[in-house]
Amino acid sequence: MAESRYPLLGGLLIISVGVVCCSPSCLPGDRALGRCTDSASEKATCTDNVLGYCDDLPYRKTIFPNLLDHRTRGDVEVSVEYILLNVIANLLQGECNPDLILVGCSVLAPKCEKNKIIKPCRKVCETLKKACLPAFDAIDMAWPYFLDCDRFFVGEEETCHDPLEMLRVNVEVTAEDLAPPMPSTILSFKYHTYTQMVSILKKTAAKCSNIAKTYSIGRSFEGKDLFVIEFSNNPGQHELLEPEFRYIANMHGNEVVGKELLVYLAQYLCSEYLLGNSRIQTLINTTRIHLLPSMNPDGYDLASEE
Repeated sequence: MAESRYPLLGGLLIISVGVVCCSPSCLPGDRALGRCTDSASEKATCTDNVLGYCDDLPYRKTIFPNLLDHRTRGDVEVSVEYILLNVIANLLQGECNPDLILVGCSVLAPKCEKNKIIKPCRKVCETLKKACLPAFDAIDMAWPYFLDCDRFFVGEEETCHDPLEMLRVNVEVTAEDLAPPMPSTILSFKYHTYTQMVSILKKTAAKCSNIAKTYSIGRSFEGKDLFVIEFSNNPGQHELLEPEFRYIANMHGNEVVGKELLVYLAQYLCSEYLLGNSRIQTLINTTRIHLLPSMNPDGYDLASEE
């Protein structure tokens, strides 16, 4: 029954079983804690994080072996855990993305300082699990073993880090943060990373859920979803003869101004609609608007590093 409703699950059954049930001979995390011996091994040192699907982490240095005892980048890239992170957004139909990927990456590519692992905070894991477990239950999938909050995460008293910190920094000023408590068009004028952009689009769609929704038109070469936010008086439903258009930006990696303009436009349309701006309300009620802020998120990441 689950396979007919969710065709991806059939193809990923072996991966899911492996991720939930399997355990290597040297338990994940034990080598990093010195419980496994290997006479041929060299002392681990910090190295650049070059995992393509984990390049949005708020740090650049990682270390091997990681918390799952993967000894090299190659070991990670062929692991069932990494493959699951690559498809989890589709399995959960966009729920908990990119948060789930970032937290998973903090285990596969743990933060490294002074040649030592800094584990992610348990509180972050527990909050994410509470929010996302219903999405896993909906597709009859168990919570992945490598996201065990007690096993691979630690409390703040043990020195931990927040893998979602980039999603919490100045991504949006909402109406609830302002006084008096009413909708307001207040924008934070700054450049946003891919994860921050996705977070803004999802928060904007949630804030204006009666007129907005997000969807993905596909994925980039590096596996990033190409997110679109749609505005309409009936989002997701096409009406005959209703005007419909799409704005697309950031087709080249270093063309970032258009990307930011569409991010701000999405927030503006939402806020002004809630404020009762008659021109914006008429526009959204009679026209279907699609905004694709970044057609080339991989190129933007490369350009931002130069």
